[in-house]
Amino acid sequence: MTEASHGSVVSCTDSESDVGPVEAQRSTADTPVLEAAAPCVVPLGAENASSDDAPLTTPRAFIPASDSFINSLVSDRDKPAEAQPSILEVSQEDAAAPTPAPVLLTPDDAFRDNPWSNVDLEGAEAARSAQAAGRAADGDTSALTLDNPQRTGEEEAPVWAWISGGGCDVDLESKVSWLSPTGVLTSSLSLTPVQSAAWSDERERRDVTSRKPLERSHSVWVRKGTLRWWRDWKPQRWVDVTVALEQSTKSDGKKDSIFFVYYTQYDEKKYLQVLISEITALVPVIRDCYYAFAVYTAQRTKQRWPLVLAAQTEKDLMDWLSLLSDCCCECRGICGPPSRHALWSTTSKGDVMVHEPSFTLESPATAFSCDLMFWRQVPGHLRLVESNSLGLVWGIGWDGTAWVYRFPGDPAETQQQTDVRNVYVYENQRWNPMTGYTDKGLPTDRPMWSDESGLKEYTKNTTHPPTPQWSWISEWAVDYNLPGGTDKDGWQYAADFPVTFHGHKTLKDFVRRRRWIRKCKITLAAPWQQVPPIPLSDICLMPCLAQSKMVHVPVWAISEKGDVLCRLGVSPQNPAGTSWLHVGTDQPFKSVSIGGANQVWAIAKDGSVFYRGSVSPQNPAGECWYHIPSPQRQALKQLSVGRTSVFAVDENSNLWHRQGLTPSYPQGSAWELISNNVTKVTVGPLDQVWTIAEGVPGFPLESPGAICHRVGVGPMQPRGHSWDFGIGGGWEHISVRGNSAEAPRTTLPSPRSPAPQRLSSLDNGSPVSV
Repeated sequence: MTEASHGSVVSCTDSESDVGPVEAQRSTADTPVLEAAAPCVVPLGAENASSDDAPLTTPRAFIPASDSFINSLVSDRDKPAEAQPSILEVSQEDAAAPTPAPVLLTPDDAFRDNPWSNVDLEGAEAARSAQAAGRAADGDTSALTLDNPQRTGEEEAPVWAWISGGGCDVDLESKVSWLSPTGVLTSSLSLTPVQSAAWSDERERRDVTSRKPLERSHSVWVRKGTLRWWRDWKPQRWVDVTVALEQSTKSDGKKDSIFFVYYTQYDEKKYLQVLISEITALVPVIRDCYYAFAVYTAQRTKQRWPLVLAAQTEKDLMDWLSLLSDCCCECRGICGPPSRHALWSTTSKGDVMVHEPSFTLESPATAFSCDLMFWRQVPGHLRLVESNSLGLVWGIGWDGTAWVYRFPGDPAETQQQTDVRNVYVYENQRWNPMTGYTDKGLPTDRPMWSDESGLKEYTKNTTHPPTPQWSWISEWAVDYNLPGGTDKDGWQYAADFPVTFHGHKTLKDFVRRRRWIRKCKITLAAPWQQVPPIPLSDICLMPCLAQSKMVHVPVWAISEKGDVLCRLGVSPQNPAGTSWLHVGTDQPFKSVSIGGANQVWAIAKDGSVFYRGSVSPQNPAGECWYHIPSPQRQALKQLSVGRTSVFAVDENSNLWHRQGLTPSYPQGSAWELISNNVTKVTVGPLDQVWTIAEGVPGFPLESPGAICHRVGVGPMQPRGHSWDFGIGGGWEHISVRGNSAEAPRTTLPSPRSPAPQRLSSLDNGSPVSV
């Protein structure tokens, strides 16, 4: 990410001083030189002055314009016959004392490294006119010129001796999706080709007649539009900006793309630029009810400081997200649906994100930083997603509906997906001896209308749906379904706001609260198939290696009522399965997980832990539950079982590891505290451990929810040794249970003891080798 002044996109120095006498001008050392920080156009054919009577004004060298994105005319490098350079006659006096000619860059040399250039047409015209005037006043002829003196009868138009930028050769065989809109473009985006259609036709005709080693020239395409940018330094506010996506195709077919954001600060034009190859995520965000999205890079992920942009309409938002995402995937060679080893995650908004892992992600030798992970969005809206390495992906919406991902090519690939979500607002009151409970609190109290945490103020009038894509389907109403119960009016009581609330009033209760609820709905087209008819709260698929051969894949789930369920008939050919099998319990449950060797663990709503015995392919529901003691004075809320390890999270956001797991005693022996600051955990088929952290140390203002990787996990150290924080700020769930890609193992020679020395025998007193 680079920030610079607008005029420094291509900066050239321009001398404003006049040139001295002719003798000084003829000197090569005094010849005006155009210095460029980046490759730019240099006027060719500069002639020596011919008159000694009066000084001449040096033609101003035109400067590439930087206040536009691509203001250039690109010409082919093959010059017409009449424009070929001509060598004029030189007198002997001049030949006796030759003047060294300045070295000029060729088009190939000037533009080999930087394929972008901006050309100021007005500056070029002024330079050409001044140069022509200088030639008319000059009686002599320079030693070498590229201007043809025979072309005096042409019309008054810019005479281009040479223009850089290469050619725009768009092959019909090449399919670039974002360059070929299917319909009329009605949004604020515009597509500007650098070359004209006539030039492209002429280029194509020449290529047909004459094939040269270099068949494709450089080309640049630009997509422009207007967005709003959240300037997150004081004064913090939304700023109208102009954005552009520039994509350059080199002669070898490689493409480079840059995303520019142009803005004005204190009457000075500036810009931000992001290399497409450095973008790690494009995430829709909630900002002042705008159609906004955040642009992450590795550096901005470390700083917890994404670039936030907003569009005026939903169509503009979808266009930009699709365009930038396609460019990012093309830059990384990613195409098609997610792979079987993909990491799946969801945000607090319900957006589904995937990451394609490499072999180095879990390699202990070459650690792969979480900041460099590239996340792309998958159509759909879910609360959590679980997968395994056989290509099975299940998800649960905010309304409890179960969904199965359908890969492209499936007859039921794209369907209409709906989701319903509850939005809550808390009304807070404090008791006063004179007036009783009132909305007048202490200066240190939370706002009288707030969210559940009490840190942010929310009222019924100022609270909006999660994004503009949601719509209200109900009015505000008092919610009576709260943990701890409520009274007849929906109030809960406590001694103070930070403590636990209950549904009845006592003499020691000085504060009370009640929750208001309102429902909203979203509808979209996505490759997800609904699995009726039971609403679910948790689901888990058995992790396995990619080469595993399984007829039916075990799938366990928890219903919203707390029932434990087992899905039958699930296979890669039938990912939705056939029916649900109820597993008996004596109390409601809230979390379940199945690991290697059909190990099923579950957590009841009171925080107690259970192990299901005798689960097998022949007996998918098992036989009985074994109670496992919980950590001392802790109630667990969620767990995950890997190949040989079990991790769990308690109500206080502490992460625990189960010790002593063996094939003969799979229940383990004791719980070991690993870390705090954890809300969810997932364990993969290689026992890799990933979590959702409440926050990143040192960044208290960031929204809760950050992806975290446990580093150093291995057979000899199953608990790992440190954390690696990745993208964060609103992440809800992550699953690595499909990532079974192991790093290639290198075979090292086994250590050997030194070879024993051979004893030699003596033959007539001389040693003889044996």
